Parts: sequence; C-alpha cells; structure tokens
Amino acid sequence: MVPAMLPSPCTRTRRPTRSRIGMVAWILTVAVGALARAQDYSDDERSHWSFLPRTRPPVPALTTAEAAWAATPVDAFLLVRLREAGLTPAPPADRPTLIRRLTLHLTGLPPTPDEIRQFAADRAPDADERLIDRLLASPHYGETWGQHWLDVVRYAESEGFEYDRHRPGAWRFRDYVIESFNRDLPFDQFVVEQLAGDELAEQAASAPPAAAPAAEEIAEWQVAAGFHRLGPVRRNAGNSDVAFSRNEVLTDMTDAIGYAFLGLTVGCARCHDHMFDPIRQSDYYHLQAFLAATQEHDVRLGNPETVKRWTEQNDQVQAEIKRLRELLDDAEGDQRDKLTAELRAAQKRLPPPLPTISSVHNDASQRSVIHVLVRGDTEKPQQRVGPRPLGVLLPPGTPELPADVPQPKLVLARWLVDPAHPLTARVLVNRLWHYQFGRGLVATPNDFGVNGAAPSHPQLLDYLAEELVAGGWSVKRIQRQIVTSAAYRQSSRWSPCGLQSAEASRAALDASRSFDASTLQSSHDELPPAADNPPSAVRNLQSLDPDNELLWHF
Repeated sequence: MVPAMLPSPCTRTRRPTRSRIGMVAWILTVAVGALARAQDYSDDERSHWSFLPRTRPPVPALTTAEAAWAATPVDAFLLVRLREAGLTPAPPADRPTLIRRLTLHLTGLPPTPDEIRQFAADRAPDADERLIDRLLASPHYGETWGQHWLDVVRYAESEGFEYDRHRPGAWRFRDYVIESFNRDLPFDQFVVEQLAGDELAEQAASAPPAAAPAAEEIAEWQVAAGFHRLGPVRRNAGNSDVAFSRNEVLTDMTDAIGYAFLGLTVGCARCHDHMFDPIRQSDYYHLQAFLAATQEHDVRLGNPETVKRWTEQNDQVQAEIKRLRELLDDAEGDQRDKLTAELRAAQKRLPPPLPTISSVHNDASQRSVIHVLVRGDTEKPQQRVGPRPLGVLLPPGTPELPADVPQPKLVLARWLVDPAHPLTARVLVNRLWHYQFGRGLVATPNDFGVNGAAPSHPQLLDYLAEELVAGGWSVKRIQRQIVTSAAYRQSSRWSPCGLQSAEASRAALDASRSFDASTLQSSHDELPPAADNPPSAVRNLQSLDPDNELLWHF
C-alpha cells in the first residue's frame, strides 16, 4: 500500500473537516464532564457492523455472461458490485504476469525465467492449480506469510529503547511462525498457542503419562507464548519505579492483543474512555487483568533428567560463588588472593548454559493488582477490576471473573476463537485480502472500530470469514479461494493520477522482497539460510519516493 504519510503525486488533501469537528466536540465533552461512564452499552453502540454476529450470505445469482467469467464465489460477490456501478471486469492478465504475481505474493520471490517460460507454454486445464499447489507447499510460503504476521505482532530481534539489547532467542518464535504457516496450523490453534502456550504446557505437565503431549509439542507451545515478550522492553536500569515499568509491560501486551486479534485500537482506552468506540476505560483494564499473573520466564530446553542435573549442579556452584563473594568483602592480603583464586575456579565449574526459550508463565505470588488508572498513571489507581473481555461484545450484565481465575489467558484465547466471535475471523480474512490486493475489504486492517473504514464488500467479508471457520480455520484454503478467483487474475496498469480518481489498489514491492530477489539472482537460484540474512529491520528500509515506479508492481 502507499505509505500514509506520503502526499499524492496528483493531489494534496487536508484532514477531513468532520474528523476535526468530532475531535473538538469530544474534547469539549470531556471538559464539561459529560462523557458517559455507564457500563451499559446502547443499542446504537452494539449495532456497529463489526460487533454484530456474522451471517453466511448466499452466493449472489449471476447472469449467464457473468457466470462464464466467475471462477469462485468470491467473483460472484464482486460482480454484483460491478454491475451496480455499471462496470465490467478487466481482461485477464497474461501468463507471465500471472505467474509473477502468484509467485511474489505466495513466496515473496520472483519466478525464474525457466518457470515463466514453462508456465506460459502450459495450457493444461489444471496448470494454474498445479502452480498454486507448488507455491503453497514451498518453504518460502511460510517465510513470506510468517513475515506478515511477525509485523502484526511487533516481532523484533532487539528490545528497543536506549539499550536495544539483542534478543538471542527471538529466532525461535520467528521459526515457530514460519513453520505454523507452512503446515497450515489452524488459525484458532495458532491464536491459542500464542496467547496461552505456557498454560497449555502447564496443563500437559499435570496430564497422565499416557495422555501427555510429546516434549517437542510442549516446547513449541512455550515458544509460541513468547508472543507476550515481543514488544519493546525498558529495563529498570536503576529506576526505582518498578510499578511503572510493570505497567508498561502489561500495556504493551494488552495493546497487542487488541489490534492483532480484535482489530481494535483498545490502547486508546488506557487513559480515558475510547474517543470513538464503545470501549470504556474499565474495559481496557478488565482485558489487562487476564495478564496480571503473566511474568517473563526463560524455559531451559532438554529432557527433564538433563534439566534437573543441570539445575542441581548450577545451584550448587552458584551457592559456592555467593559464599566466596561474601567472604571477599572483608578479606585482605594473601587471604583475599586465595579467595579470588577459589572464586575463579568455582566460576569455571559452572555448567555450560542450556539453550533456553524466551517465554512467560503465571506466577501467582507476583500477580499484579489491576486497577483502573486515572490517565494511565500508576500513582492514581481507582477501582480494582478482574478479567473480562470487552463489554460491548458480551451479553448485558456479564460479570468479571475472579482475579485468580485458573489459566486466565486460555479463557481469553478460547473466547477469541469461539466460532461465533464477531471479530477474529473477519480480521484475519481481511488481512489476507489486504496482503493479496494491496488494500483490505476493510481499508484499516488494525481498526474495525467506528473510526475505521467500513467494509467495501461486507457480504464478501462475512462469506470468507464463515468459510474460514467452516474450513477448520485453514489459512491456505482461504488464500486458494482468493488467488483462484477471476478477480485476482485481472490485468492492471499503474497510474498515480488514476489511483486517486478510481481508488485503485497497488501493492508495494517492499525492500525485503527486493533484497531476496536480488540475493536469489546473485546466488544462482539458491537463497542462503535465514540465519545468514540481515536483520529484518535492515531489509525493510523502503524508498519514500512516490514517483518511483519501480517500487510498485501490478
């Protein structure tokens, strides 16, 4: 998509007057203390399109000519809108353009010249399907679509802020995401593992041996729970305000859940009721309460016996090191030299560190007490709250859960992936459409709220969401429906001025794909291992020149 901060090459527009007036009105409302604080939600608030239950719309009836063009039900929904607007579809793209489009979208890499020639010459009825099957089975598919998800969940290989420390185990989460997309892990399970993988592992630890999952699967869940540790970290570094630092960590985790899974800007309710959406400030802290007991936890890898032996040896040597350091405080002369030598010898006896997983766990002894905070200030707590999802999505009068509810993140995750949940499936299929076409059916993929864009094709959005759930939350199944549609295969021509007049969509060939394509060409059609590639932050630097036609494709 065109970066939002760039001016159009044809026109420059101001922020809509309606938005400015709305903001002034909201500020005045707050100033006179008239902003609603009631925990009830009006029918108008509950009737926003994205909060309403999904329905499975019937596939529209088509004329004979339209039916001859349509390849999937996706086309039927689009054709109805074209017919209403008095428009007709564009001609199909030529074969070289189609293979380039499919290969870049599904694997992030360009096709080779031989692949282009072979596909252009292959006129078999199943040629397109065979190509799509091959691309979806490529390991590069997971790398490309995993990168999209990593961008959504704020993945980074360093902690940010002034120290920006490297995260040595971050690659485990990256590889987990890539592998999950490659094997088409059902998206509902994907969500549960990221939000509550540590609690799944805790469940497994208490399961009978015959029913216990494999150790590899448990380790994978713990890696997935590293989702909660992906955000920027401000280490205390002498800051005595631990409560502030803890609140910042909880804030990051809460905000990420809001935009990644709900597609809502819940973070706007941290300091006050949401300006546009029916999300009260108390809703924000109810959501945060699901994370109150969540603490950073590094899990050592290895079979239980190995970890036990390592822990015993490490604890024994660490105790000796502590004793020697205490003696050194008062030692002098020869005695100090002797203790120093013993300390160095003890440090050499420390066992080599085991590989670890950056994860989280629930620690009841360190559970944060969650209050509604005036302006988000930890020094101005108001009423205490317990876990509860967003009130506007719940039946009226739904109570909060006890603060010490067992496995709170699992409760939240299962609510999110309930087949009847109005947002989760819609948000995902919209992201898939967004990455395929350059613009989602909802043009604001992280904001399904009142101030976000309305869906351009609401029935198609619900149809795809229903297909996702009915198909076992298979991401590849939805992508297949999209890329086999006649709409996806249309030809297109780029025009900066036409973009403004016709609201066409275009997709940027980002620096990551450009880098991979260049590397592929210079390394004789073989990419180096992912670990040898530059950090994604380096690869994703993009040109900001809106007139650079080489930046855009299709």
